Formats: sequence, structure tokens, C-alpha cells
Amino acid sequence: MNEEKYQRLLRQRRNRTKAKQNATLEAAVARVKKEARLDTWCSTHANCFRASMGKGESEVHVRKKFELFLEYRKAGATVFTELRWRNGSRSDLVVCWHNGEVEIVEVAVSEKGESLIQKGNKYPFPMKVVRMQRDGQSGR
Repeated sequence: MNEEKYQRLLRQRRNRTKAKQNATLEAAVARVKKEARLDTWCSTHANCFRASMGKGESEVHVRKKFELFLEYRKAGATVFTELRWRNGSRSDLVVCWHNGEVEIVEVAVSEKGESLIQKGNKYPFPMKVVRMQRDGQSGR
């Protein structure tokens, strides 16, 4: 085998190995940590439900967030709630999957579309919005 062909095969093998490493739950959590505010990062916050009661979150919002948290945990995902990002934003749920994917889930009760667009532009990962009505009915 000539040197050029050998080097090409090595590159292909390295690319496959890197792709496999990136397609893991650990890689997803590592990417989240890289984007999180390190002064508030704590790996023990993984899979702990956090919510602020008061003006910032209605009971409908908190309950739906908890319901989604449970769904994702039952599906085997690692979930962070109220994670603070380096740019100062904070998302309802950050879901890390076993295939290396990361998604942000925002529960919207009274939030306007423009506000959600602005949030989505700030977040380092794709955002999914779950709309709720004030009476607790899902508007998915």
C-alpha cells in the first residue's frame, strides 16, 4: 500500500472514531458544559429539577416543566433545568441524549413570539418551544 493511500485510510479511521465519540451522552454533556457559565456549573445539577416560584414562573409553567423533565428522564436523557449560559441567558430545560444530541426546551405560557425568537438566537443549541395555555392545556 502506498503512503498516500495509507494516510487517507488513517484520516478516515480518525474521523469515524471522532464521530463515534461525539455521538455519546458524555459528549453531549461536555458540549453543554463548554457553553455553560462555569461560575454556576455543577455536574450535580444534572437530573435535578430546579424552579423559581414567584413572579418569574407561573404554577402552570413549573408543572409543565416538571412533567417534561420526567418524560425526558424516563427516556434516558440527562436533563439540566434553569441552566445559565455564558451569555447570561437561562433556559428551562437542556436535554442531552445518548446519541450526542442536545436540545433546549422552553415552556411558553404567556411569552410572545418575538421574545422566544430572541431567546432562540441566544441559545447555543437548537430550541423547541412547548406552548401552554394559562389553564394548563398544552398548545403543542
